[in-house]
Amino acid sequence: MTTDREYVAVADKAWHEALEIAKSKEGWKLEKEDKELGDLVESCKNSAGRKVYRCKATISIPPKLLIAALTDTDKVTTWNLTLTEARTLKRISDTVAISYQVTSDGGGGLVSARDFIYVSMQGYDGRTFVMGGRSVEYVDGPSGGRIVRAVNGPGCQMVIPTGDRNASQLVWLMDCDYKGWIPQSVLDIAMPFAQTSFLDSVRKLALKLKEEGKF
Repeated sequence: MTTDREYVAVADKAWHEALEIAKSKEGWKLEKEDKELGDLVESCKNSAGRKVYRCKATISIPPKLLIAALTDTDKVTTWNLTLTEARTLKRISDTVAISYQVTSDGGGGLVSARDFIYVSMQGYDGRTFVMGGRSVEYVDGPSGGRIVRAVNGPGCQMVIPTGDRNASQLVWLMDCDYKGWIPQSVLDIAMPFAQTSFLDSVRKLALKLKEEGKF
């Protein structure tokens, strides 16, 4: 059985690996671009030869509020429409936790829902907030039922301050092995779709918080 110390080590390693990939400049190919909003979705091959995806967007929300939303796992489905279920299974420390998440159908129904168990770590790289991690086995987590269990390699979400205190740059690095038999051509549609859907969800949250007078 995996100990808390081992989970922390896995999370720490994944955090650093994901951050390095997310910050890298070489080898990225443009998958999708919204010229009006400035959003980008890019892909590159990881060391295992699997495509990983990175989206970047600037969103009108203060970093503090965006970080609070991203880190409140048990309430994330109230605004993030790419997930239908998310809950904390174990909080190991103030910065490390194991969670269970279920995705929405992807790519407009091309890919059925997946679930995964994920260990994540929160921290800072200079002024940039980073929440990174990867899939793990967790004995007390939900067992694989009728939903196919996906496996996430090192991934992260980054919140980067901009010159405007009411705006944040958001980066999401996603390395997901969806399992099941899915042609790459379908994943090439579903993965960027998931990332742009996530950005849409964040923008709607930002609008709601602004209307509520939170900033």
